[in-house]
Amino acid sequence: MIQANKEFTSRGLVVHTVNSKDELVNDFKVRGAIHNLSGQREITVVNIQKFKDDTDVLRENDYDISIQRIYFLDEVHRSYNPKGNFLANLINSDRNAILIGLTGTPLIGDKRNSRDTFGDYIHKYYYNKSIEDGYTLKLIREDIETSYKMKLELALKEIEILKGDADKRFVFAHEKFVEPMLDYIVNDFKQSRIRFGDNSIGGMVVCDSSDQAAMMLEIFNKNILAPC
Repeated sequence: MIQANKEFTSRGLVVHTVNSKDELVNDFKVRGAIHNLSGQREITVVNIQKFKDDTDVLRENDYDISIQRIYFLDEVHRSYNPKGNFLANLINSDRNAILIGLTGTPLIGDKRNSRDTFGDYIHKYYYNKSIEDGYTLKLIREDIETSYKMKLELALKEIEILKGDADKRFVFAHEKFVEPMLDYIVNDFKQSRIRFGDNSIGGMVVCDSSDQAAMMLEIFNKNILAPC
């Protein structure tokens, strides 16, 4: 909500936020689309979790036919499962609303497909165009050093011996696998600052799972006395 508030405000909109289920119900009962007194263009931002428990946010007699609601749903590959509560309750909140889904990684599998829920694409914005516009940094893929590849392969074999036919999520979150991987990441990060002569360089680690992220943080806090 904070991020959306900032982005819409920077584009000249007055942002009206909804922070509770009661506020959401009251918002739907307002006979108008604008809350600010100056009549400026406005948008309401609400987290999808506000629709978790309430399947009757908007009753038919509360609806003002002069209002056309348009829902812009961000990150629609995440919590918008047709079998879950959030999306169903959101749709039921206003059957006449227009729903537009936004995502950088649409689901394209057989079990769940974003287009089955939201319809076909109305606009596509490609990665290379985002780089050209300056919104995304160019991604460069580099192979892991051979010495660390050997360490990770050895770790995988040890884990399989210890746990038998362990599943992928467990293996990649095991301490024996995460520790050498974190060691490589930290050293590579240090070397990048030295190579480019820039101590302001930051970084972000994208993990295979929340279990792997938790193990990485645990090892980092245990072994690294001070952040790089």
